[in-house]
Amino acid sequence: MPKSHNDNAFPWASLPADIRLLILDEISDQKYRGWSVCAAVCKEWQAIIEPKNFCQLALKTSCLDEFEYLVIRQRPLVQHICLNVELPRYACPTCQQDVTVPEVTVPGCTSDIFWKAVLRLFSTLSTWQPAGRLILELNASSPSDSEHWFKNYCFGPGHEDIGDWTQQERAIRWHDPKHGWADGQQIQAPDPSAILRIFSPLCLDVPQNLPVVHAVTGFQIHRQLRHQLFPFVLKALLEKLPRLESMVYELWRVSLIHHQIADTKDAKELANIVEDVLPEHVKEVSIFKDFNDQLELTLDNARSSLYQYLGVPRIITSAVHLALSKAFARKSHNLERLSIAYMIDAQQLFISCRQMPCTWNLLQSLTLTSSILARTASHQSIYALLQDASLTALNMPQLKSMVLWNGGQGQACAVIYQRRTTNGLATLTWRSTWDLELSQDVEESWKKVVPSSCCLLFEKELLRDVDIRSHGDAIHHLRLSDRVIDPTSLRQILQEGRMQRLA
Repeated sequence: MPKSHNDNAFPWASLPADIRLLILDEISDQKYRGWSVCAAVCKEWQAIIEPKNFCQLALKTSCLDEFEYLVIRQRPLVQHICLNVELPRYACPTCQQDVTVPEVTVPGCTSDIFWKAVLRLFSTLSTWQPAGRLILELNASSPSDSEHWFKNYCFGPGHEDIGDWTQQERAIRWHDPKHGWADGQQIQAPDPSAILRIFSPLCLDVPQNLPVVHAVTGFQIHRQLRHQLFPFVLKALLEKLPRLESMVYELWRVSLIHHQIADTKDAKELANIVEDVLPEHVKEVSIFKDFNDQLELTLDNARSSLYQYLGVPRIITSAVHLALSKAFARKSHNLERLSIAYMIDAQQLFISCRQMPCTWNLLQSLTLTSSILARTASHQSIYALLQDASLTALNMPQLKSMVLWNGGQGQACAVIYQRRTTNGLATLTWRSTWDLELSQDVEESWKKVVPSSCCLLFEKELLRDVDIRSHGDAIHHLRLSDRVIDPTSLRQILQEGRMQRLA
């Protein structure tokens, strides 16, 4: 191995410049261990490797002081910053052995830790000048989250690139009977109190001195952050990002009595945030409300017992969903892309849109879930949904893509409208695990959506011999856009599903 790239044994300088750049680009893409230090070899190598080295930064709380002083010249290269806030360890009531760490019972403790880290990062970023695209992602978790009941779930850093875990899955042999694990098999579901702990509120207050950050153009919270963020917390963060252009928010569905009441109240507040806080220059919004059937079943059983004991009726949230639908319908006038999964139903949004005699002149992409797209639904219900979709699309002259989809145990379905401006073709595709012939009324209604210069083709793609165990499997086999859910989040859902089935 030559001692330097100028050594005659390795005539690097004799290679054409374009070949050298191709080699460096290939090396940096493969990201072998220690690849980033190659940027210090010379300016030529630095020009290729440094942009990839600084493109995405994952920060822990302990990194924030160094981050302020080490990333100065390279600021324009940074496109994505993920802050992973490590919350304190906590004692588990199920554990019988002595625990040397104190149990964190006061939510304000985690709130202080989270806000101190966010305040430190915002203070640093407030000195950055706007320089193109910069996404800010926030995450928080405790090491204890995966040490007790939830060994087969993804928390915090370390799950950014899951890859193929087949061999790891076979090698895993968890044995922790106190937390429901025996020789790699889950013999007992997590306790409801343990479930609610990982979904507990992260913040109960907001600091008054959070600085304004002009450099950030995108804000993201992914499903790794299982703790609840109350809408007023989200509002406080968004108000400090005046150049925000896109937002990705992957939240969780939790359903025990006090959480359900809070969820109803939060949904109303979220509707206000959608309308009042998201600035008009935000062009892309993606919201994914994730869930886990196993955890929900445990909570539902506990909820039923609690309802019966207290004599409390189930809370009807249709009015809340309608309020959210109206808020998104109004806000979508300023958006170019909107994706909402499992928070509101597509039919609710279409109803709200029809009540607004307006034109959506900017909207180019709309992706929604609908419970009507189910194997057990009547054909007439599905036809009505698709006709409602076409009527809504008539008021969206820039629309290039509309996706209606649904998926779960044993089934997946998507109806995909795409208009290509390059060749004057548009398609309406039925992609599903079951067959359905579109009615003539549906076809005629969609023909009115495409411009007169376009030709609309109707396509059908049946998904045969696919194993759909969850909504994650449905997204994967339906080949939905990464705007529906972050690719890393989707890999986590698939991975957690595989691990759950193995256990």
